[in-house]
Amino acid sequence: MPVKRCLLFSAFSLGVLPIASSAAADEPTKQACIAANEGAQDLQGAGKLREARSKLAICVAESCPGPIRQDCGQRLAEVDKAMPTLVLVAKDAAGNDLGSVRVTMDGQPLVDKLIGTAVPVDPGEHRFVLEASGLPKAEKTLILHEGEKGRREVVIFPSASPVPPTPLPANQAEAVAADQQGREPESGRGAPPAGGTTQRVIGLALGGAGAVGVIVGSIFGLMSRSTYEHALSSECGSAVGYANAKACTPAGVTDVHSANGQATVSTVSFIGGALLLGGAAYFYFTAPKAADVSVGPAVGVGSAGFSVRGTW
Repeated sequence: MPVKRCLLFSAFSLGVLPIASSAAADEPTKQACIAANEGAQDLQGAGKLREARSKLAICVAESCPGPIRQDCGQRLAEVDKAMPTLVLVAKDAAGNDLGSVRVTMDGQPLVDKLIGTAVPVDPGEHRFVLEASGLPKAEKTLILHEGEKGRREVVIFPSASPVPPTPLPANQAEAVAADQQGREPESGRGAPPAGGTTQRVIGLALGGAGAVGVIVGSIFGLMSRSTYEHALSSECGSAVGYANAKACTPAGVTDVHSANGQATVSTVSFIGGALLLGGAAYFYFTAPKAADVSVGPAVGVGSAGFSVRGTW
């Protein structure tokens, strides 16, 4: 009997020793504890709280020296308190929640699935990219602050197949294109007609030009009469008619010709002014289509008047 007990004890001991040796090998060494503690301090100072926490999880192991383990435990509590946490909520265009969403933060994997729990992140500005099967990527940039816990952010994915815009009718499309190019629509179908203000402005412009024509005609008429009278009284003799200038001095002949030219200008100006006034009345009291009209003087040798150019 004593021999059997000894054999059983030996067999049990042989089975336990490998397990105990493996567990001891997983514990950090004293040097690893010191390195983890020092590395965590640098990472914490740089704001990289997630990496600092991973280091501190090493040096709080039972195999680490007591003072190091105590210092790491205190520092771990500080990091957990300062580390912000974020709750990401993903929705599709219809407002449905999405769970199978892969998230990266600053180009590095963060989570493979959203399950509604808070995720610890480092403080600072971060760019989050969310990916879901069959949907375009969604992005969001956030600034997280130390001690900010459970911040909830909703990210809406764009629609996979955006609805195409409804095409405009041909007449409206033409009007929009013409407006973008700064011109009037070529076709009047469906396009808003030129307002009454446009016609009245054109009418007033023509009326002003017509009034100028009448005034110019009056001035040249008076000038022609004065020139004739001067020639008759001083240079041609009172017996010489308007049509007979043989008895006139050279200066008188010149004055007679000038008087004829002035009379022609007067006649043309009166006619042009009358025509412009008629056109003014037409444009003012009717509603024509938009017109491009230009009015200007036309002066030639022995003649003068106004020209009207435009497209209707």
